[in-house]
Amino acid sequence: AGPCRGFMLFPSMAAFGLLLSGTPHPPMAVRVRPTMSLDPADWKLLSRRDQVDGALTLAAAEAGTEAQVVTVTIPRSDDAPSLGLLLDEIATSGDAGIVAVEGLVEGGNGEKATAPLLPGDALVAAAEEGKPTTGVSLEGLPFDSVVERLSSLSSAVGVVVSVKRLVRKPRATVTVRFPEAEGREDARMTLYQGAN
Repeated sequence: AGPCRGFMLFPSMAAFGLLLSGTPHPPMAVRVRPTMSLDPADWKLLSRRDQVDGALTLAAAEAGTEAQVVTVTIPRSDDAPSLGLLLDEIATSGDAGIVAVEGLVEGGNGEKATAPLLPGDALVAAAEEGKPTTGVSLEGLPFDSVVERLSSLSSAVGVVVSVKRLVRKPRATVTVRFPEAEGREDARMTLYQGAN
């Protein structure tokens, strides 16, 4: 994992700001519990077979979790152009990487998002509010590339940000009991929703 890389970008340089301090937003009630992990071992980067340009996609590394896409709008204006996000490059290797939300700038625009952003949310896409054609992919990119692409968006309008959030899959633990005549011990299995 790479070191935490945070700094303040001024409006003339970029469309958002990162600070070295901030208070994470408290988690909201969700149907399945987010894992909120900044551990790169919880993620895996996969080549997208439908893309010829070598695009990557983020997926959960463990069978018991899945990556759920969450899309929020972060308001911005000429007076408050910062996204108000504290980002962390949790993994990098050459032209590939994972950039995740580490926290939110206290009182910043990130706290005003249409839904809470949580620590561990991995950035996958962004676009200017109301202008989906301005969209940029952030998925599987290292920190510098994410900053460059976010900087290409207008700082005078809100930004629609998509993240992938690790959530635990609903599961059931089943105990299989065999007839005594078979002389076999009980077997325990964990079954995840959607798995056969």
